[in-house]
Amino acid sequence: MARSRRKAVAVAVAGAVLVAAAAALAATPNPGTWTGTGEGGAGFVVKGSSIVPYGVAPRRYITAPSNFKCNSSNLVVKTSRIKIAGGRFSYDGPAYVDVFRAKQHLGRLVWSGSFTSATKVKGRVRFTSAVTPRGGKFQRKRCDSGAQAWAGQQGFGAGGEG
Repeated sequence: MARSRRKAVAVAVAGAVLVAAAAALAATPNPGTWTGTGEGGAGFVVKGSSIVPYGVAPRRYITAPSNFKCNSSNLVVKTSRIKIAGGRFSYDGPAYVDVFRAKQHLGRLVWSGSFTSATKVKGRVRFTSAVTPRGGKFQRKRCDSGAQAWAGQQGFGAGGEG
């Protein structure tokens, strides 16, 4: 009986250690501008416990990373704030296929990230749309970017948009 109790306590302690270790992997991000890698990289500002738009009015956006398979301009999220909790964020909602030339076309963006340090972030992104951009036009054909890994950092050093 005492042996099974010790075993149960050991299992509970090991579980608590694993939970604490997983929480430690996500960090609190520094406030300021963040960008992803390349032209299709993310662009946003961390302010408090939220991701908010960056840029100069009237072009202030939260921009998600993309491979331009299903969007013809940078992938602008249709929200003004994404909550950060425990060093992580997750967004599942609308984004523009082309915010500049075709605001009427929206798709579904599933975007998540984990701040691995105060200055680095990595995550996954996927964008789907009822239209596919081709040569400046939008075909009524379902488009799926596929799941992609992405990474970014604080400032404009990642070479992303900005």
